[in-house]
Amino acid sequence: MQDQSQQHLDASYPAPPDYFTLFTDANIARATGTDTADALDNPDLRFLVPPPPPTSGSYSTFGRTWQVNDRLPSLAEQNIPQLYPDGPIDRIAELKSLNHTAIFEFLDLVDVLIKDPSQYAARTDRIRNIFVNAHHLINEYRDHQAKESLKLMLLRQIDNKRLAAEATRTKCAHLRQVIASLKQDALGSKTSLNLDGASSIATSLPGSDSAEAAPALSLQSRINSAGLESIAASLESLT
Repeated sequence: MQDQSQQHLDASYPAPPDYFTLFTDANIARATGTDTADALDNPDLRFLVPPPPPTSGSYSTFGRTWQVNDRLPSLAEQNIPQLYPDGPIDRIAELKSLNHTAIFEFLDLVDVLIKDPSQYAARTDRIRNIFVNAHHLINEYRDHQAKESLKLMLLRQIDNKRLAAEATRTKCAHLRQVIASLKQDALGSKTSLNLDGASSIATSLPGSDSAEAAPALSLQSRINSAGLESIAASLESLT
């Protein structure tokens, strides 16, 4: 029975375990209001109590075994002979040496396949061990690679933010120049309108002397002045 259960778990799409039928609404409600120790003693509720997270050792998922503490297993733990010395080494030099060894072993394999093909297994095992050793040396760089990748990502984010800030400053400076130009044009238009309004009012009153045109001139000047002062105040608030 246990072998059949293990085969089900090792399948690509394993069937749900037998105890899934215990997860009913009634059992879930009972487990919610029951002490953990009492629920573990109850055969209908013990599967509803989630197990504590593992802190050491290994666990199995879909037929594969994983270590709780994620680390790179040594070659000895994988029952693979180590082809480079222990201790501090020059990994680049060792990788080059393994690469050269793999080429020589491949040539030896070709020679064996020509002379005595039945002896190929030993050569393929040696080539496999060479590539596993090289892959293990490369994997030892993963921590360093992760740190450097994170550093590059942060530097790229800093550069992007600096570019965005500089673009914002440039746009703000351009807007200040535009607003200053608008203010200058508004002030120039105010003076021009005052002069044009006075001249227009004076000429639009036929048969009137300067004393009679003065009230109309004063009224038009105040209207123009008030409108331009409002525009200038609005532009001033923008800056």
